[in-house]
Amino acid sequence: MHFPSFDQEPIIDTRKTVRGLLAAALVCAGLSQPLHAEQAYPTRQIRMVMCCVGAIDAVARAIADEMTQDLGQPVVVEPRPGAGGGIATNHVAKSEGDGYTILVGTNATHAANQSLYLNLPYDYVNDFAPIGGIGAGAMVLLVPATSPIQSVEQLTAEAKKAPGKLSYAWAGTTPRIAMELYSQLADIKLLEVPYKTNPQATTDLIGGQFDAMFADLNTSAPLVKTGKLRGLAVSGPQRADVLPEVPTMQEAGVRDYSLTWWVGMWAPAGTPRPIVDRLNASLNKAIGSERLAELFRNTGATPMPMTPDELMQFQIAEHKKWADIVSKAGIQPR
Repeated sequence: MHFPSFDQEPIIDTRKTVRGLLAAALVCAGLSQPLHAEQAYPTRQIRMVMCCVGAIDAVARAIADEMTQDLGQPVVVEPRPGAGGGIATNHVAKSEGDGYTILVGTNATHAANQSLYLNLPYDYVNDFAPIGGIGAGAMVLLVPATSPIQSVEQLTAEAKKAPGKLSYAWAGTTPRIAMELYSQLADIKLLEVPYKTNPQATTDLIGGQFDAMFADLNTSAPLVKTGKLRGLAVSGPQRADVLPEVPTMQEAGVRDYSLTWWVGMWAPAGTPRPIVDRLNASLNKAIGSERLAELFRNTGATPMPMTPDELMQFQIAEHKKWADIVSKAGIQPR
């Protein structure tokens, strides 16, 4: 049997080639691991837990449909309303950070509730990995169509004549804080009437059982257009497309007034950043679709795309803003 000597060129080339291939394979394997992990997600259904229902429901479901198409796996909406959004928020906070349970939360769950509840079961910063913003919208200040009050200026004047006599209803965090901010800036005192649901409060406002309330544009605009309610002003910094004839609170004479509700998306803390970034890209793609653009217009909202880091900074700033309003209003957390 013939054994080639070590100085034969073909043997030396083969050994070099094998060593080179092994080294290249190791390098490629190391580099490909993060990419492979990112490509492997998602492999099954994703639950989109909703903290509330109402104005944002159609938007959230449309986003879920768009993300389903983009991610290649079903994104299923799961409403868990109650406790100012706290039920859904706490559920997601306690879920595994694997990218298969995500939260659609609001300014209530991640800005205001921290000042309104004594023992929140979740930490709005440390229990979550922000994914991105969804949208923001204004409220509208309403009075019954039969009310003699035709403007914010008249409402302010009447309230100052008899402090605590005029009443307002609220059903939820944002309408309540919207009225508290108005009361602070206009230096008036109104009697508050809490309600469990916005539809019930709206029905009683139409019936004249109290004097005013803030409500979302999505449900209120049709009632204003049909003459069942009168819109005095919108709470945002600019007029709403769905009610272009209604001025902003600032235009109506309340200086420095600006308050909007907003919606965002979060994953549980510990969710790997590549997964968060994949969800962020899918969410922003959905927000930019024509379908969502039309829904935003119809609900009086505007898209609010953000990076995860931008959402974190935003929610912390919003928490400080809402906490200041609650403190000045003298609202005691419960």
